[in-house]
Amino acid sequence: MKKINSRLLFGVFALLLSAVVVFCGVQIWQEYSSRQKDIDAFAELAELVEIKEPDAPKETAELRNVEDTDEESDAPALTVRHDIPLLVSRNSDCIGWITIDNTAVDYPVMHTPDRPQKYLRRNFYQQYSDSGVPFLDYRCTLDSDNLIIYGHNMRNGTMFSALKDYLNDGHPASHPTILLETEDGAHEFKIFAVVSVDKLDTWYNFIHAETEDDFNDAIQRIIQNAHYTDRDIPEYGNRLLTLSTCYGSTRSSRLIIIAREEKANVWKTESTDTGTDGGDSDEGLLRYDFARFRKVFVRPLCCRRQLPFRLGHPRIPFVHRGTGHSVTAR
Repeated sequence: MKKINSRLLFGVFALLLSAVVVFCGVQIWQEYSSRQKDIDAFAELAELVEIKEPDAPKETAELRNVEDTDEESDAPALTVRHDIPLLVSRNSDCIGWITIDNTAVDYPVMHTPDRPQKYLRRNFYQQYSDSGVPFLDYRCTLDSDNLIIYGHNMRNGTMFSALKDYLNDGHPASHPTILLETEDGAHEFKIFAVVSVDKLDTWYNFIHAETEDDFNDAIQRIIQNAHYTDRDIPEYGNRLLTLSTCYGSTRSSRLIIIAREEKANVWKTESTDTGTDGGDSDEGLLRYDFARFRKVFVRPLCCRRQLPFRLGHPRIPFVHRGTGHSVTAR
């Protein structure tokens, strides 16, 4: 009788173990399938808004080379690659498109000041997505002295995972520029610093330079802790762009890439009320009933580390308490 019971228990245990393995496999497959859908969706969106044959040049309001403001520059004007008004017509939360050539960084940029984390776990069409969409800090405007954009550090190489390559020797020099396109034109930024910081670093509070001393102090603190800097140190009055993602051995570690604006091709635009944001309902945001299981066991396989509850900015709330994610994108 004991021998029979032992075999029965072993069989039950084997059956349960097999069920768990199958369940985990299905969940992992669904996660990676979702990642591929996100990749395909961004590719389709990029193709939709790509400007293949530009129309007649728009009336230029401002064409400048930040390095040489006193003399006309022989450098060609920046070319806008994406139809930003079309993007905005599809989703009014979109404010532009960010590109780093020859990397995976080629995405729309969202901005929701009233809901800082809205696109932390949503795609461009406001459906649930672990990848999210890069988004501008809610305290920023496009006129801020320091534009801070957050993106996830995904294991599949998408979003801002390419930023970690800037820790490699020679990579900053070979990929020095970031293009930010907005409705007013194109803005080129040159990377001057690659820095590992904590999520509570004071850099995340540096949105506006109140004085020249404040600006210089912030720049010097960054330079002292930087993995890489070039010799073209920003000066007071320069506009900065910061890309931030999670990276490192702790949940509070961040990697930031800081660039200064070098060129801009800004034109006059008509003020129009375009598009809709497609609603703002949270219904159906989570696709599965196994949200807790996915957060603990499955999602870490796809994203390098789960997010803490704070951005480095203690006032930022989180959207869905059940998801346990903060505004800081990884």
